[in-house]
Amino acid sequence: MKRTPLELDWLPPHADFEGALSHARILSETGAAGWHALRALSGHRLDFLQTTRIDRLLRQTPPPPEVPRLRLALLGSFTLEHLVPGLRVGALRRGLALEVHVPPYGQWRQEILTPGSGLAAFAPEAVLICSAESDLVPSLPLTTPEAEVEAALDAAIADLVQAWRRLRATGTAVIQQLPIRAAAPLFGHFDRLVPASPGAMAAEIEHRLIRAARAEGVLILDPMAAARAEGIDALQDRLMWLHAKQHVSPAAGPWFGDQAARILAGLRGLTRKVLVLDLDNTLWGGVIGDDGLDGIVIGEGSARGEAFKAFQLYCKALRERGVLLAVSSKNDPARAEAAFDHPEMVLRRADFAAFVANWTDKGQGLQRIAQELNLGLDALVFFDDNPAERALLREQFPEVAVPEVPEQPEDYVRCLAASGLFETVAHTADDARRAEQYAANAERRRLEIVAPDMDSFLAGLDMEMRIGPVERVDLVRVTQLINKTNQFNLTTRRYTEAEVEAMIADPDILTFCVRLTDRFGDNGIVCVVLGRLRPDGEGGRLLEVDTWLMSCRVLGRRVEEAVAAVIAGAARDAGASTVVGCYRPTPKNGMVADLFPRLGFHPAGGDGHSALWRLDLAAPPPPPPHIRLSVNPVRQ
Repeated sequence: MKRTPLELDWLPPHADFEGALSHARILSETGAAGWHALRALSGHRLDFLQTTRIDRLLRQTPPPPEVPRLRLALLGSFTLEHLVPGLRVGALRRGLALEVHVPPYGQWRQEILTPGSGLAAFAPEAVLICSAESDLVPSLPLTTPEAEVEAALDAAIADLVQAWRRLRATGTAVIQQLPIRAAAPLFGHFDRLVPASPGAMAAEIEHRLIRAARAEGVLILDPMAAARAEGIDALQDRLMWLHAKQHVSPAAGPWFGDQAARILAGLRGLTRKVLVLDLDNTLWGGVIGDDGLDGIVIGEGSARGEAFKAFQLYCKALRERGVLLAVSSKNDPARAEAAFDHPEMVLRRADFAAFVANWTDKGQGLQRIAQELNLGLDALVFFDDNPAERALLREQFPEVAVPEVPEQPEDYVRCLAASGLFETVAHTADDARRAEQYAANAERRRLEIVAPDMDSFLAGLDMEMRIGPVERVDLVRVTQLINKTNQFNLTTRRYTEAEVEAMIADPDILTFCVRLTDRFGDNGIVCVVLGRLRPDGEGGRLLEVDTWLMSCRVLGRRVEEAVAAVIAGAARDAGASTVVGCYRPTPKNGMVADLFPRLGFHPAGGDGHSALWRLDLAAPPPPPPHIRLSVNPVRQ
């Protein structure tokens, strides 16, 4: 089937869009069911008009309380309003409710600089700056000396960096869209060798923008790179640019919105974590149960075998990046595992954090994988060549992302990459070690099974906890955890990197960053606590715990008891007599509903949406005996 450029072709087409939209319209009058119906509809292949119609209904349908929200300001030097439906529907597709503010045309710099502007009143949590090439590339005579060109480019970047800094100082995350190339070459391939040619300056400004963004902690949206395979002409419509200053064509609006929405979803921690793979005709050609090890197609010697090998290489690279791999396949388990002994196989059995091969339905396999990895179903991406299995999984588990896998294996990599389901806004050393950490967890579970009791198991882990203030070097990982941890998260408050940076510089805020090692390896940063010192109304001070979250990988090891003991000690050292904790329930954090009473806190009221708990520091809780504590109270 011929593809339309910039079509969302990793999503399945809808057989009855009109019927589904009508049904969603009826449900939208009854509340949350309407929002969920629109989300289900957004998970299909949509054109500009369909996207706009969904968005029109979405604006009349309030999201359920548990859905993450984000306020986005869309700033830029060209017409942007037509991109808003694609952004809102792209965010909806990822379970994010987006509120969008667009300043008047051409006023984005004034909005940043004016304290009482509409932008300031909107208080965005993220800003996407869409820059046209003409807004950044200076207009210079072709004979301008190279030194003067350099100075003009420096000035253009410096101006933009000042805008970024003003925005980041308010705690907002900044996303800079790289300009879409518009200038036609004047000299052909010789363009790049003429310093003042529009083509040479556009290329140079792009390099400088990327370097500046890296230094300033600004995220990048690169539509040129994403659209390169599709053809830049599909992204731009010169007629619409000349008539309506639409630098991105309306037809490309849904695609552009999805590209930006995947970054926004990353800011809210909505990135998928696990790639669950089918086996037969997905990782190799043929059926291992029928064809045997010698009969499956994988590796060099045939185009089809090389296509499957290329897909395995891509999956392996995702694993090295930090995406967990798992298998859910209808297969004989022994034969399925033996297939990974094939000499041409890139992936090995040890590369999978979970492996479910049996004759039950694959939905049960996905549930078991989520349970083994201690993750929600909304962390999974299921990749299967069988369209019937994909349709069934979408019906059974709408939380699971199921890309529309193309028929030919040579298109698998492009499909998975284009879906953007593993888009991230940060990458840390802990991310790169994730697969190793989950493999170590399997070793821990084996130890738990053979240990005579829980105390013996915990003592056998030989745990050491290092705890100290959040340092600047921890900012990326700590922000990542704040925005993606859902289960062990007492308040589920989300903060941008700039907001966390402001907190660690505030002398009235105590921050705690916890690392844990044991006999099986380094678990990395497993816990973050942010607490604010404030007057207690009786002449003294108390520590109010704003954020307390912990990785589910270390649940059941009494790590929270050790953390509570350290918090209590630090609060007392800071002159506080009490620690006040807050529990704000969400659909996902029920596991910590009783945390504070378990740690010796007493009820202290609430406001109907949250419960407060109080710990008297005259009798702080002791740390558990099986964890060695290494406390660094001073920021380095």
